[in-house]
Amino acid sequence: LRQKDAELYALQSQINPHFMYNTLQSISMAVEEGESKSVVQMVTILGRMLRYSLSNKERLVPLSHEITHIEDFLKIQKFRFEERLSFDIQVQPDREIYYTPKFILQPIVENSIKYGLEKRKGLRIEILVQELILESGDHDLLFVIRDNGPGISKDRLEEINLNLQADPMGERESGFGMLNVQSRVKMMFGSNYELKIMSIEEKGTEITIQIPTITKSKVTQFLGRGETDTYE
Repeated sequence: LRQKDAELYALQSQINPHFMYNTLQSISMAVEEGESKSVVQMVTILGRMLRYSLSNKERLVPLSHEITHIEDFLKIQKFRFEERLSFDIQVQPDREIYYTPKFILQPIVENSIKYGLEKRKGLRIEILVQELILESGDHDLLFVIRDNGPGISKDRLEEINLNLQADPMGERESGFGMLNVQSRVKMMFGSNYELKIMSIEEKGTEITIQIPTITKSKVTQFLGRGETDTYE
C-alpha cells in the first residue's frame, strides 16, 4: 500500500503547469501595454492555480475545485490566444457532492491546445461532466473532453492506445498527459475504469474518463490506507 501511494504521488508530482513561462510573458506584455485590468485578472488567476498545484498531497478533491482549476487554466490560455481559442464547460452533477482525482482534466486540455493550435487557426474545447447509471444500479462520473482540432491518425491512435494499456509506471517521454491520467485512474479505481480516445483525422478528438462516484464518506475507501488528505 505504501508503494502504491508513493507511485500515485510520483505520478501526480509530475503534473506541472507547463504554461507558466508563457503566462508570465503574457503578463509582462500586458504590463508594457498598460492593460492593468488584464494584469490583475491574470495574476489573480495564476495565484489561485499555483495554490491548487502546490497543495500537491491531496489525491481526491471536490469536483467543484477541479472544475474551477480547469476554468482558470482555460481563462489564462484565452488571454494568450484570444479569439483563436473558445471553450464551454457543462457540469450536470452537483459539483459540491462528488470528489475526483486531482489534475484529471488539465493534462488532457493541455494536449488539445498544444496540438490543436499547431494546425488550426481556431480551436474550440468542450468539457462535459455527467453522471451515469450503470446496469448494476451503481453510479459513475463521466468526463468528456472534446475538441475540433486536427485529430489523430489511425496509426498514431493505435500507438497511443497500446501505451495506455502498458505498465503505469513504465518509462515514457515527459509529455505524457493522457498516459499519466490513465495510470492514476487505473491505480486508484482498478482496471474497470480507464481513459478512452476517439478521434477522426481533420475533424477532432474526444476523450472520455470514467470514474466511480465518490462522496466525502467514501474518500478513504479509494485512498487505500485510511488517509484523509483531501480538501474539506
